[in-house]
Amino acid sequence: MYRHAHGRYQQKLNIIFIILSVFITLILSSVLGFFLSRQSEESYKNSISLSRTILEEKAETSLKNISNTMTDIVNDSLIKEWSTSYQKDNFYFLSSQVQKALTKYCSTSETRFQTYLLIDNANALNDEITPSDVLSPEGSFSVSDFLESKDLTSKDLTAIREYFDTHMFPYVLPHYNEKGQLDFLYYWIKGYQHPQTCIYMAEIPVNSIVNNTEDQKFWIANDDGLFLPCTTDKETTKLLKMLQKSVNTDKNLIKTSDYYIAASHLPSMNWNIYYLYDQNSLGILNIFFFLVLVVLVYLLLSALFFYIAKLLYQPIYETLKPTLKDGHEHFDEFKILDENLNRLQTLNENLLETQKTTDRLMVQQYYQNLLTDCNGYLAKIKKPYFSETANFCVGLLCLHPEQEDAVDTALLGQLELYKNILFQECIKQKNCFMVKLSMYRCGLIIQADDLEQAKKLLNRIFSHSESLNKTEKSWEEQIILSPVKKGLENINASYRETLKIAEYLSMLPHDKIITYDSIASVDCTTYSYPLATENKLISEVIAGQEKALELFDELIRENLTQKRLSMEVLQNFVYTLIGTVNRIFQELKSSPEDFIGRSINYEYWYAHWGDSVTITAIKAVLSDVIAAKKQRSQTQDELLLTQMLDYIHENFRDNIMLNDLADQFNISPKYCGILFKQLSDNNFKDYLNRYRIEQAKKLIQERPSLKTKDLSVMTGFNSSNTFIRVFGKYTGTTPQRYAEQIIEKQNSKDRK
Repeated sequence: MYRHAHGRYQQKLNIIFIILSVFITLILSSVLGFFLSRQSEESYKNSISLSRTILEEKAETSLKNISNTMTDIVNDSLIKEWSTSYQKDNFYFLSSQVQKALTKYCSTSETRFQTYLLIDNANALNDEITPSDVLSPEGSFSVSDFLESKDLTSKDLTAIREYFDTHMFPYVLPHYNEKGQLDFLYYWIKGYQHPQTCIYMAEIPVNSIVNNTEDQKFWIANDDGLFLPCTTDKETTKLLKMLQKSVNTDKNLIKTSDYYIAASHLPSMNWNIYYLYDQNSLGILNIFFFLVLVVLVYLLLSALFFYIAKLLYQPIYETLKPTLKDGHEHFDEFKILDENLNRLQTLNENLLETQKTTDRLMVQQYYQNLLTDCNGYLAKIKKPYFSETANFCVGLLCLHPEQEDAVDTALLGQLELYKNILFQECIKQKNCFMVKLSMYRCGLIIQADDLEQAKKLLNRIFSHSESLNKTEKSWEEQIILSPVKKGLENINASYRETLKIAEYLSMLPHDKIITYDSIASVDCTTYSYPLATENKLISEVIAGQEKALELFDELIRENLTQKRLSMEVLQNFVYTLIGTVNRIFQELKSSPEDFIGRSINYEYWYAHWGDSVTITAIKAVLSDVIAAKKQRSQTQDELLLTQMLDYIHENFRDNIMLNDLADQFNISPKYCGILFKQLSDNNFKDYLNRYRIEQAKKLIQERPSLKTKDLSVMTGFNSSNTFIRVFGKYTGTTPQRYAEQIIEKQNSKDRK
């Protein structure tokens, strides 16, 4: 399109769209990133909540089993009897049975844990009471061995004893492995004291109640001040203690500035396990895919905006392309547009000036048609000078050079200057408009109610302009005025009256303004029948036009009704009319007998020139000639139509066209089509197709077994499809169906 051309505006447009694509990409990526982050965070929170729920159910189930098992152990009668035994013999005897009971209890529990019974007689004063001992499903131990195996010290046992001295609630001690990870919980319950005290301990694996992984941070706490971190690491412990302060026991998921805390509530032990999760992060892979998506969006937007910029710039480039020079790759569009705009302004000014000149010429043409054309008043003009219903008279300005045989260029220039000055002066007067008719004649359309008013207006035009008076005139001028008539439709009639008066200018050489009154005395000595009028009358009669009779009536009215001609002048006028009739037959190249079917007694007309019957007879002859001319034209048309139809009937089997018909009669195809339509009330193509279909029907009636393809060829169609379509158009059925109908009719006749 404009691969090698680069304009400044195009470059700026591309830069703007690149910036726009970057801006939209940033907005879209921000919005998309926000929603993806929110969605990822919600998904992350949902996964935490689901994990919390699962862990809570798991821990609650495990602790509930442990709690129920411990309750059963505490309430077991055998264990009670053993724990309250005062005699050593009895104590050791019952120990084996208690050991079996403990094994049974621990093996039947769904949660695997170890149970220990510790008989604490350290405060007993009676020597008969059994010493301190520890019993478990695995056997009995001394207290010291037990403490050592569980990484406990005597201080821990002392603390436990002191706690149970004042409390009846369970006591919990954490056990951390070598890595510092919490792996067991020692759950202590105080038994009966008779005076010896039995303490029950459940060794609970942490992985049975929590999701114990090295990366998972958690702690166990309750409302009584219990706080068991998942590790012995000081930094982690410090962090967990700080987070414990922000815990809300009514919420299952708590969000801090850096972490999520999921709380699992264990009502069976009155514990809460708090899991610590890092804030959600998209991850390197997600960030990579997000960046790839952003880049793709940017590339797509850039491609789209580049295409839009290309479409927007295309009309500008196509507009500027004709003005660009070959090899001119870099250009300034606005500079070129500015130059073109200046050219357009100059051209527009020239066009406006031309339009003004054209308008003036159109006005000139309009008023010239008013004068010279009887239908000129029907033409429309945007701003006419006069009202259509005002009163007007027409003036004819006639200029007579002093030496007509020696007209030079200087005189012609003076005449043009004089007429232009007159034209401008008429426009200033507003009630007069001048039309240039020829070198020596100009028409004047004057809006006036009477001839006196018109004369005063003319005197102002010729006397009020100093430029007119200063002009050295080498010619004489006369103005002919027609009578005043109403309406623009009478302008032409008034102009023709001035032409009639102009025939008498030679008889009135010294009159400046001439009217009908000026030639009243001259009318009596001559008749008005110019040669141009005679030629017009002859041509209209020969053409068979009725308006020739109107022209004849006007001649009679003008010379016999409006004038009082002398006998000699009247005789000459009638003789001239008789001569006109003789010229008509000469132009027709025929005799009255052959053309109108009767003879003319010219001798009678010459002898009775003063009789009104002679004028009536002349008009009758003119009327008969016009009628005969019309009849002959109609007969010729009928003959031409017959010849055209004969040509179609003879050649319909061929691929004939309107051009062929026109060539046959040596006329143009357009005129041939119009003439055929006028004469036959049908166009050529429709008549030809109808005739072809009628011939096809006759062929089918004669031979119903004819194939459609053969029928189409025999009737002049180019193809079977065209034949079937045209046949259906004019008959309403197909050729095959029409043939079937013919066969059915023949069969029915045969049966009868």
